[in-house]
Amino acid sequence: MKNSVGYVSELRAAIFVFILAAMGVELYQLFDFGPVSIERNSFIICTTLFYLLFCGIGFIINLFEDGKMVVVLSVIVALPLGVLLLKNQHIVVLWALIVATAMRLLFGLVGWSQQLIKYGIFLLAGAAVFLWYFYDSFGNVNAINRLLFAAIIAISLSSIQQILVEKNKGAFPFHFFLLLCLITFVIPVKPEPFDWSRMESLAGKIAVASDNAAYYFSGLYDGGSYSTGYSSLAVSGGRVKKSSKKQLKLTTPQVPYHIYTDVATGKQMKGRKVIYLQGQQGVDNRQLIGFLQFLYNHQVNRSEASVFSQISKLSIEYIYLTTSDEIVPWGVIAMDAAEGELHKKGYKEDTLYLDIDYGSPEFVNLCRQENVDNTPLSYEEMCKYANQTYRLDLSEIIHKQEYEELLADYDLSEYKELPQEDNKLHALATEITKSANTDYDKCKLIEAYLRQYPYTTDAEGGYNDDSTLATVDGMADIAGRFLFDTREGYCVHYTASMVMLLREAGIPARAMSGFRYVYPFEAEKEYVVQANCAHLWPEAYIEGVGWLPFEPTRAYYNSEELTWHRGEGVTSADNAALNEAFAQTVPAIPSGGDTAKEHVDKRFVITIVAVIVLSIVVLIALAIAITILVRYLKYKHASIEERLIIDVENIKQQLVKNTDATLEDRGLLSDYLQLAAEGIRPQVQHSFDLYYQVLYGGKVGTITPEDSASIHELAEIIHTGNS
Repeated sequence: MKNSVGYVSELRAAIFVFILAAMGVELYQLFDFGPVSIERNSFIICTTLFYLLFCGIGFIINLFEDGKMVVVLSVIVALPLGVLLLKNQHIVVLWALIVATAMRLLFGLVGWSQQLIKYGIFLLAGAAVFLWYFYDSFGNVNAINRLLFAAIIAISLSSIQQILVEKNKGAFPFHFFLLLCLITFVIPVKPEPFDWSRMESLAGKIAVASDNAAYYFSGLYDGGSYSTGYSSLAVSGGRVKKSSKKQLKLTTPQVPYHIYTDVATGKQMKGRKVIYLQGQQGVDNRQLIGFLQFLYNHQVNRSEASVFSQISKLSIEYIYLTTSDEIVPWGVIAMDAAEGELHKKGYKEDTLYLDIDYGSPEFVNLCRQENVDNTPLSYEEMCKYANQTYRLDLSEIIHKQEYEELLADYDLSEYKELPQEDNKLHALATEITKSANTDYDKCKLIEAYLRQYPYTTDAEGGYNDDSTLATVDGMADIAGRFLFDTREGYCVHYTASMVMLLREAGIPARAMSGFRYVYPFEAEKEYVVQANCAHLWPEAYIEGVGWLPFEPTRAYYNSEELTWHRGEGVTSADNAALNEAFAQTVPAIPSGGDTAKEHVDKRFVITIVAVIVLSIVVLIALAIAITILVRYLKYKHASIEERLIIDVENIKQQLVKNTDATLEDRGLLSDYLQLAAEGIRPQVQHSFDLYYQVLYGGKVGTITPEDSASIHELAEIIHTGNS
């Protein structure tokens, strides 16, 4: 049986494994190593639990078998578990199992493992502080991060004690440091960091070097993985890992909120602005003149246009973003590179964009009107109208020749392309839009239909692993699986589905990639856009209007819910009524997907538990069999004297067991003689006498085979209880 020192060593190792898992996955996500997408907290928890499972199995096996074989047997259960996890594509859990297995073998078989913990904890502690200070890691005040630093403190203090006062009898037991860890964990923590201003002058150069290294490494080891952060349309829709990496810095002279009147109370309220930053189109002059033509066709004047649109300014600075795309606000009119190397860290651009309230009832009513005169304005007329409506000098943005070229027919064939097999998608699009009167209504009905689907980042891509949003067949594959099979996903799935359904409904559509940033309530000097703000959304081309963005992703508000309408006589209640009308018109999504998934998940959990229980039973049986076999072989190949010693030890143990006596082994066989039954006491006395002769008399060769056989028979009689 293991003593208390063994238990303490196991516990220290388990805590150290937790720290290793947390630090490892933090580095993995920070520098995007490898192709596997890892959800941080799941990996840390699973790794620690698997390690504790191996320790528990080892404890049970240790009741029957000693030595390093216990460690090997305790991880055998990882084989069937690994096969099961791989078969069911639980890749993150599989990696956690692999890491836990490796750690169990390392700390169980390597003699210097405790030394590794003793000194390695200081390296991990330094790395944790470094990542926290220079890379803003562990910034979220959650249970995992708090437990991580509490564990680091406990192991570090314990290691310091081992180094300094290891032989001191007054040293604190490890349980003291565990209690300290618990207290540290439960103490409330403020999210604001300590003031390190005195150290900034010393660490400035290191910080800059580290930032630069991280910037370049961030795109060096992507290995084809997909994580939150700006990307092209070559995304598959598989499980996505969250990242809080800072990617952009925004500055604007405008306040980050809109003022609106609450319908219920009549009070003025603040509504946070939401901005979409896109990376595919850059400055789209065709979109600008198309929008101005749209307003002119509906005879919108400056006052009416100000109800749902305004010219805004925004400066964008690249932080950790490795792309050749220009990241600009949706509706950008003009942009100038202000400073920095193009598309590198520190690159800054100043933009002017048309901020449009797509949820304004006034704007929506304009979009729903069809059969208006769409005769294009001349260049001079358009410049005059732009100046009257927005005080915009269009001649500085578009020259006459370009304007006339943009009036030519717009080739939309790319945005009408359909997959080879689209029967189910076409039927669904027809069903959703059958009540629509206009193309805009079709868009809103499809948007409302998709917003019924549950949102999750733990999603599946298309049936084909190579399917991405970069091709129409890949987009249709992702959409088909999302709509008819998994029925849950994130922006990739919603966007792919809406683009395909729009095209099936006869409306040109495209997917856009960029960021969706929600401003804070209060104005700040600058606003940081993190990688987890990365987003994809669909856009539809409506004749006479141009490209319009939509928000089918259920996790985010759509345009009607974010409106900053400033008109008189029309309130947000009109938006709610419009949303409700679309929601009631669309068909319900098919049922059954979630239930089927729940059944699969329950069956998988039951299978996992069954494998673990069965493995423990098999391992116990194997440990017992190995113990019996080892004892048999050891006895068979032992000398007569060694057999005598083995038999007498067995007699001692069995006498204590048969009588349920509590006996301290003082090294006196006479203590055990009193436990023997009267009928066999002479034989027991004889065996003890021979034992003393061999053990203390050094009389080798005095034991006859007959003596050995009779003593072995006596041991068997006592064992069976027939004495």
